[in-house]
Amino acid sequence: MATTKITSSVISDEFQTAHSLTAGATVDLDFNSAQVFTLVPNQNTTFTFSDFSIGMVKILRINGTGASKTLTFPTGAILLGGAYDDTSNVKNFIQIVCTNDTGNGEFFYTISKPS
Repeated sequence: MATTKITSSVISDEFQTAHSLTAGATVDLDFNSAQVFTLVPNQNTTFTFSDFSIGMVKILRINGTGASKTLTFPTGAILLGGAYDDTSNVKNFIQIVCTNDTGNGEFFYTISKPS
């Protein structure tokens, strides 16, 4: 049996790219478009999720702005721990896992930041 190597050239974008999201009142995370998403919010932001499948894990890095912005996640997203910190230049690391891809989906997420 031959050994097959998987290289980065055959892995789709959803597993190896970063995407800068456009700030807005509603921002969609298309799970098939990137592995890592970045955002600097310019207002309170509500997220929607699309193109997700069970087992997908995504990273969302949001830089705080110092202007008391808030984040709202879809109703199927369950916060396991942490809180968003909008202090200027604080990097919030949000990890999102899809655990059910039927209907609107089910997601668990955590928010971490440097100590």
